[in-house]
Amino acid sequence: MNKISALTKPKTIEIDISRIRYVLEQGNRESHWLKKLSDQQLTQEILKITQIKRFIEKGQGDLSFRAKILSNFDATVKAFNLDVCSDDVEFLWNPRSAKPPQGYQEFNDIQSQWAQSIINLAGSSSNLRYRAWRKRQVARCKSQVFQGDETQHFPVSFELNKGCSVGCWFCGVAAPSLGDIFLYTAENAQLWQEILVLMKQTLGDAAGAGFCYCATDPLDNPDYEKFLTDFHAILGVFPQTTTAQPLKDPERTRSLLKLSLEKGCLLNRFSIISLKLLERLHAEFTPEDLAFVGLVLQNPESGLPKSISGKARERAQRQAEKEDKAINDDHSGTTACVTGFLINMVDQSVKLISPCNASDRWPLGYQIYAQGTFSNAADLGLFMSAAIDQYMQIEVKDSDRLRFRPDLQYESLSDGFQLSTRFFKHKFRHADHIKQLGEILLPGNKTVAEILHLFNICGVPSGQIRKSINLMFSQGVFDDEPIT
Repeated sequence: MNKISALTKPKTIEIDISRIRYVLEQGNRESHWLKKLSDQQLTQEILKITQIKRFIEKGQGDLSFRAKILSNFDATVKAFNLDVCSDDVEFLWNPRSAKPPQGYQEFNDIQSQWAQSIINLAGSSSNLRYRAWRKRQVARCKSQVFQGDETQHFPVSFELNKGCSVGCWFCGVAAPSLGDIFLYTAENAQLWQEILVLMKQTLGDAAGAGFCYCATDPLDNPDYEKFLTDFHAILGVFPQTTTAQPLKDPERTRSLLKLSLEKGCLLNRFSIISLKLLERLHAEFTPEDLAFVGLVLQNPESGLPKSISGKARERAQRQAEKEDKAINDDHSGTTACVTGFLINMVDQSVKLISPCNASDRWPLGYQIYAQGTFSNAADLGLFMSAAIDQYMQIEVKDSDRLRFRPDLQYESLSDGFQLSTRFFKHKFRHADHIKQLGEILLPGNKTVAEILHLFNICGVPSGQIRKSINLMFSQGVFDDEPIT
């Protein structure tokens, strides 16, 4: 069996060619070039791909590296023990005349396709009520949330700890210090497995798009891998991991990456919170070790902007008070990526949430529609059923009092109207009744039944009006922010 050897040090999980070919088979069938290479050729290509990846990580994570590259490319790559030539990475600064190497682009595309498949899975729930609700939240975020197009909407997140040991100053969900841990005891394992079955029954295959962290770091839990193995066995997907502690136990990290890939997860993430951590990570793990790991470069030297939510919001508020200013919540953003159920297994709590711009009311960057506790899977099932019944209707009801979201700017058009934010425009036009319908909806004081009655007087069939209202409803333009 051919193995990809390390360029920098012998410590490696030794990605073998059969594993690489497994990854290639997950990609689009139209991508054939890497698949056609011999084992020896493929080995050399993967070495090249991972070296380019590492070059990019250093460039994105350290401004001084970028300056050194521009000053003296050859000396810099040699000093950082990188095996890349300028032609391989010219596309980074000269995209108009240079393209990424074919193998690098194809390998990235395969991982991107896998990530997109999880997003697609999240939207494929067999529960029609949840699917319709999620679709509305996606549409709402597109026009409401800063960088809403980049916001993901996964159906469930499990917290296997209470709090986090890392303590990032910018934590978007304001994780408290690490408290209790949900260990894989016989009793806890049974509860865990029963809840996973419940998720499958309630949400269908879409539950497999969930993950097992939120205001937690996965590697704080010594039994994390056992929980993931159950998740894969019951829901059919091995969840993606994001951790800020890849160096807490490097051998455990290697084992997790190996297990993850064997179970079909093609991409995990490491959060990099300091340049020193990036340097230590690159010293400990070879480029091949991290072939299937994305680095989230949160260190100050990367210049990556932070969502003004959670702890970052608390810090921004203190600074704003000193300067006698206010935070612009239109651009506060969010790190939240769950439109569904947030479940903490330690205190057995559950919330129904969806992303929003962080604000004084929602400082963690997500709206809470309902919350409760459970003592067993049956209790949790009752909560989920009640939440779905209350909040996840497929169409408007006659008793619903409709009002447009307050962040939307109404503008009359010659054949209809539009609702706009600085991020997106929702246009409703062409049908004869649309302009009048917009004007009736604008005050926000009428129920669906009252609106239908007004049009009935004018001889417009209720079916046409209801269809138009439900179209608006599906696009998330009506205000559904939780009252309490």
